[in-house]
Amino acid sequence: MNAQPPVPMRCAGRPTLGGLVIPWITLHAGGRYLFGALDKDRRDRALVERRCQVCGQSLDERICLAVRPADVHAGYTAEPGMHPECLAYSVRACPMLSGETTRYRATPASSGLPGVAEAGNGPRAGRPADAFDAWWITPRSYCVKTDPEHPGQLLGLDLDVPVLRKRLIRPAAGPDLDSLLALARQTLELEDHAPSCLYQPDGASQPHNTAKESD
Repeated sequence: MNAQPPVPMRCAGRPTLGGLVIPWITLHAGGRYLFGALDKDRRDRALVERRCQVCGQSLDERICLAVRPADVHAGYTAEPGMHPECLAYSVRACPMLSGETTRYRATPASSGLPGVAEAGNGPRAGRPADAFDAWWITPRSYCVKTDPEHPGQLLGLDLDVPVLRKRLIRPAAGPDLDSLLALARQTLELEDHAPSCLYQPDGASQPHNTAKESD
């Protein structure tokens, strides 16, 4: 059994579950905290008030972001920033960031709970996990993006900003073994059923019979 990572001093007052700190933006519904599900109100507060998504305290001179290639393509990351020590803790404690989890949830963490709206997991549901990079930025580069069609809706933190440093957190997960085996079986089945080519075009060389003829 893996030892739990040490809890940063900033998170000393945070509730825990199974020895792991419950991030400040984690959804609390149905009488329990749901790891992997975000409380939208707290997420928005963290973005606007420049709070760390893990400990909930104000961010300092160095702000860390967990960024996927899809986020770079979109131009923003939907999740709030973190203190460097809170990011370091998350990389060890979060199954997605640590690489322990290789696929996104097929259904929302809040699925089946009464009174909780189902937002779905979007195009990531059930897909292999993305790569994640850690970005270090300064408060001067901290900019919250809003939806141009819905100005009151917060998209996340702008990624088209100067970056102090980037570091790989985890690589993207490849296809799982079951998927590869299924593909291999399908390929072999197609080869077994492939028709033999009985027609040789004019001028094509004929295969040589290397078997020795009997006298």
